[in-house]
Amino acid sequence: MQSILLHSITADEFFDKMRAILKEEIKLALQQDQLLTKEGALKMIGVSNAAFLKAINDGVIKPQLVKGRKTAMYLESEVLKIERKKKLPT
Repeated sequence: MQSILLHSITADEFFDKMRAILKEEIKLALQQDQLLTKEGALKMIGVSNAAFLKAINDGVIKPQLVKGRKTAMYLESEVLKIERKKKLPT
């Protein structure tokens, strides 16, 4: 609390600034994309290999080549765009 008093900031101003800083940090953390392998992406969204390949061909997902890896990686934000078709009950 001494540093707040030294800078002549009220407690309300201090907490408002802290909230703004935390909101910005959370926003930046949520915007970071994870890279997934094909197997990890298929498990995450629960679609078939054919649906996954169709999404790649349609341009929904773009394979990312990462230095030091032999297989392509896929951005999580793009993988989550794949629409799952729900089977109708028979």
